[in-house]
Formats: sequence, C-alpha cells, structure tokens
Amino acid sequence: MRSPPARAAKARSRRARAAALAAAALSVLPAHAAANGVFPSADQIVFDPADPARAVARMTYGLLATRDGGASWHWICEGAVGYDDTGGVAPPIAAAEGGRVLAALSDGIAIGAEGGCAFARAAELEGKAVLDLSVRQGDPSHVVAVVAGQRHGLWASRDGGARWASAGALLPAGFQARTIDVAPSDPRRIYVSGLATGGGPVKGEIARSADGGETWETSVVPGSTTSREPYIAGVDPRDADVLYVRIASAPGRLFVSRDGGATFEPVFDTQGFVRAFAISPDGAEVAVGSDVDGVFRAPSSTLSFERVSSVAPRCFAWTEAGLYACASEFLDDFTIGRSLDGGATFEPLLRQACIRGPLGCAASTSVGALCPLDWPRIAMMTGHEDCAPDAGSPAASSGASASATGATGAGGATAASGAGGAASGAGGTGGAPEVSAGGAQPAGGARPSDASCGCRTAGASAGWAGALAATCLAAAAAARRRRA
Repeated sequence: MRSPPARAAKARSRRARAAALAAAALSVLPAHAAANGVFPSADQIVFDPADPARAVARMTYGLLATRDGGASWHWICEGAVGYDDTGGVAPPIAAAEGGRVLAALSDGIAIGAEGGCAFARAAELEGKAVLDLSVRQGDPSHVVAVVAGQRHGLWASRDGGARWASAGALLPAGFQARTIDVAPSDPRRIYVSGLATGGGPVKGEIARSADGGETWETSVVPGSTTSREPYIAGVDPRDADVLYVRIASAPGRLFVSRDGGATFEPVFDTQGFVRAFAISPDGAEVAVGSDVDGVFRAPSSTLSFERVSSVAPRCFAWTEAGLYACASEFLDDFTIGRSLDGGATFEPLLRQACIRGPLGCAASTSVGALCPLDWPRIAMMTGHEDCAPDAGSPAASSGASASATGATGAGGATAASGAGGAASGAGGTGGAPEVSAGGAQPAGGARPSDASCGCRTAGASAGWAGALAATCLAAAAAARRRRA
C-alpha cells in the first residue's frame, strides 16, 4: 500500500485556506445563485466516440457541450434532459454510438440526439430507476446499465442506447448496486459494485459475471460498508481480470484486483476523497486524483504512485489528446483542463464565466424551449463575461481558443506546449464510468494564452453575485500561486 508523500500536507493547508475563501463567497451569495446549493462545478466529461471534437461535461447545474474541441462551451439545462437535481445527486452520463448522450435517471434513461438539442426517453426503461450505465470502450454500440428493483438487474443495448432489453439473470438477492462497467477486452465480463444487505452486517461487494450477466459471483471489498461504499474506478483495457475499485469516503482508498474481482489489494491512500481515476487505453499508466492530496500517476505494472500536481481533480478522462480533468475554479483556476504531460500541468479549456450561453437549438426542441428561459440565472451564477478575443489581439489573429483563458496551469505552472500526450483512452472516475475517443485541441490549433480571452464584463447582466464570486476566485488563485 502506498500513501501520498509528506509534502502533500502543505498543499492541504493551502487548500483549506482557499476553501475558506470559497465558503466565504458562497455564504454571501443569494441562495438562487448557487448550483443546487453547491458551488458550480464539473464532475464528469465524456467524448463522442466518432467525433473527438464533441464532448459533454456534467455540471452541478446541467450539462455543457462543446463541438469544437473545447474552444467554446454551451449550456444544456437540467429540465431539457429530464431531471431536477435539487437533491445534489447528478445523473451518470455516457457518450455512445450515433452521437447519443445518455443520462441515467431515477425514472429511466434520457437519450440526447440532434447534437444534444433533443432528449427522449428509452421506452423500455420508462419509470425504472437507472443507477448507472457504461459504454464499452472500443465498441460504442454496446451499452450496459444497472436498474433498481425488488432485485437489481442488468439491461443492455446493442445499438448505442436507442433500444434496450433485460439481460441475463438478476443480481444476487440483497445486493444493492451502485456502479457498473464492462471490460473493454471482453464484452461478456461485467462488474457491478454495491452493498450486500442480506443478513449480517452490511458489506461492500463486487458482483462479477464472465458470461454477460447469465451468472454472478460476489466478493467483499475490504473495509467497505454503508459509509465507505465501493465504486468501480476502471477496468484495464488489455486484461479483463484487472479491476480498480475506489472507496467513496474520506479518508479514501484505491484497490486493484488482478484476478477478476475475487481478491483486492490496496494501492493508494489519501486523506481526502478519491475523486478522479483514469487508465491509459494501452493500460500502461494510471492516474488518480484526490481532492486533498492532488494528482498521482503510476505505471500499471508497479502501481508505485508519484505525486505530479497539486491540482484537486473532480474527474478524469484520458484520450489521445491528453488527460482531461474537472477541477474547482476556486482552487485550481479552471473548471475543465487538459494535460499533455500526464497530469503534471494543465491548460485551462473552460472557465465558467466564458460559457457562451444555451446550446443553439430550435424552439421545437427541449433545449431550445426550456434553456433560454433559465439562462439569466445561470449567467448571474457563473459571473458571465464576454470572453471573445478583442479585435486585433494576438488571439484574434491566431485562432486561439476563446474559452480556454490563460496559459498558466493550476498552481502557477505553465501548461505544456507541443509535448506529446500520454497514452490514449479513458478510465472511469468511479461512480460514473467515462467513455473515451481521441480528443482534440482547441480550435485554431493555438495554445490558450492570456490574450485569448478579452473577458469584458457583460454589463449589469453579470450581476454582483457573479462579480463577487469572480473576485474570491481570483483571490484564492493568487494566494495559492504565491504559496506554491
């Protein structure tokens, strides 16, 4: 078992001070300015398997979509997808064949089509509580979902989520599922994490099937229980027997199983939550992120983790273009960023003030009808600014990304430029499996730069709440850089 090095303690104290600034900002913001009562942030990102320039990020206030590799982002409201996240639990999302964006809801699966403008429901799952879903890496037509019921069960789609059917046998009696994943190298190998509630103390378990869900075996995840639930982090793309499981609690822990989920070995401990995890598609490296201790990377052959960054990621997605991360702007100065050096430095691709507005959709679609009505609230909450390049600026002539504002990575490190990215692929964040395809650089091919965002405040429409949040963000980031 390997733990973060002692020098992470200093980073934790810095994060505590920055978090205090964030809390102070939120305490004076009006209640409706917060995203469902929490600070607005991203916690999952998935890429279109057929078009790596298209991605969708799950936010605490709906979804964000980009169609140009992160150069610009547009908002999709919760109501258009079909949920109301006032309880603070966001739906797992996935990107499947045909450009479909799938969301697992408490009453079915929402299927996004028309570039994310129109969301329909999977008729076969209408009214059923879908707990999690996963698209098989390398075969986006194959989607699996785990559905609640008197006994939890597996459903599958072979056409990218358009049509669904019950698959295999029900999960063992008393097994309460939480997450699901299918092995990239073997579509019949399926893993489900959850709690075993039948008789005796409640234990965290992994249910595993080698025949597509026709039969199931279970094994206990050491030290897991109702307050320390096991979540699948990822499955090695080369070897279906290699499974990573994280414990959803603080202190956090990451386990690996090399025998198909029969036994588990702890390989990483952190004082915080294990929020992010990713595997390179060739399986050579893994990255893990803690909200307290930062980003760690290791060869999968040794799992000897090395701390490479103080960024506190909330999600990872590893693609051909690099390692993508969700982060907190209060702490790390970006909401979505990309690393070309395996997590050591990140270039910002999204700051929330630079969201362009609702996704442009016809008024006859759910997004076109509902989202513009709620945009003023989101604009105030995010401190919306005009982030288009100023005419005549270097960014305007170079084609640099308008939304990726600034070349300085979190912690003051300059983002890598021109360096080759890490191996391609994706690992789940744990709790919501990620789907990967090749990523894309921001439109125009230029690296983000300080000139790439004019950041002209959009007059009174930004609101004092957004301005205050932006001020606290700047103070937190500046304090963090001074002490780095």
